[in-house]
Amino acid sequence: MEELKERTNEVLYETYRTQKLALSDGSELGSPLTKFDEEKNVHEAKMAKMENEMKAVFQQKVAEKESKLKQSEEELYQRHREMKEQLEKQRTELEEKKKRLESGRPGTPEKSKKPKGLFK
Repeated sequence: MEELKERTNEVLYETYRTQKLALSDGSELGSPLTKFDEEKNVHEAKMAKMENEMKAVFQQKVAEKESKLKQSEEELYQRHREMKEQLEKQRTELEEKKKRLESGRPGTPEKSKKPKGLFK
């Protein structure tokens, strides 16, 4: 498969080169090496531009991910704090109930016990 790709590339390049040389009627100034250097410079400039664009896109995506992660982290910390506060509140309430029970004074007065039976 790789050989087929290489062969196709060679054929396409040779066809391109042949057409370029055929179109060149000698009126153009410069040698094929000069043209090659110019094309090389244009290609390198295009590649540098594409690389810079790709870097910018990559940096933008990284910044977005970091922002999402930071937001998620903040939400988790907030949830953690809320749960901790709720747990502390429950603990305090239970301690108060425990103290009331130990002191013999329940929070609600006991109702008089009525005998349970068929006829009330």
